[in-house]
Amino acid sequence: MGNSLLRAGFRATLLATAWGLALTPAFAQVAPVPQADVQAARERMAATLNAIAGAGDRGPAAVPELRNLPQPAAKAPNLGGLAPGQGPTGPSGRPAANADVPELMVFVSFSLPRKTLQRIVRQSERSGAVLILRGLTGHSLTQTGEEIARLIGERNVMVLIHPPAFQQFQVRQVPSLVLARSESAVQIDEDGCAPAASFIRVDGDVGQDYALELIERQAPAWADIARRLAARLAGPRP
Repeated sequence: MGNSLLRAGFRATLLATAWGLALTPAFAQVAPVPQADVQAARERMAATLNAIAGAGDRGPAAVPELRNLPQPAAKAPNLGGLAPGQGPTGPSGRPAANADVPELMVFVSFSLPRKTLQRIVRQSERSGAVLILRGLTGHSLTQTGEEIARLIGERNVMVLIHPPAFQQFQVRQVPSLVLARSESAVQIDEDGCAPAASFIRVDGDVGQDYALELIERQAPAWADIARRLAARLAGPRP
C-alpha cells in the first residue's frame, strides 16, 4: 500500500478486529484478539486492496451503467445499496465452509458531517472496520494526515487512502459499509470491479449496528458473519 497507508503519529492502527472472531462458533463471546491476528488482518486487508492497484494497466475503466448498480429501496435513508451478490452458500443457506475471510470497510469522506465521521470512527474502533478515503485533502498527504489526526485522536482505527477500492466495490456515495470476502474480492474484472457475489454493501448515513442488522435480515448467506460482527460492535454484555 506504500504511502496510501496512514499510520504513526496519530495512531491510525488496526485494533483487535472482528475478522478473526468472525469464524469462531462462540460469536457472542468477545475475547481479545492476539497481536499476531491483528497483524494478519492488516496483511489481508492490504492484499485485498493492493491486488487491484494494477487494474489501470488494462486500459481505461468503463463506468458501469446506472441500471446495473444497486438501486435504493428508500430515499431516507438510502439503504438500497445492498449488493445483489449473496456469496457462496452450503445446503443450509449459510456461507460455504471454504468461504473467504470477511473484511469490513466503511467508505468515507471529510465532506461528511463531523458527527457522522465521529460516530463512524467510534464504531470502527469496536467493530474493526477499516476506513477508506478516495483521495487526499487539498492534494496534500500532510494536510490529510492532520485531518485524520484530528478525527481519530487516541482511537485505534486504520485509515487507507485507496481510490480504486471505490470502483472495486462500486461505491457511488458515502458513507457506505462494505463486507467483502478477502480472496474472491480481488478477482476483479476488466473494469476494476469485484465479483458481485464477493461483497455486500449498504449505502447511507446509518450506524454500523443498523447496517449489519439489515445484512443479517436481508442476506442469508452473510447473516452469520454480520451477526458476529454486530456482537463485536456491541461489546460484552454485563
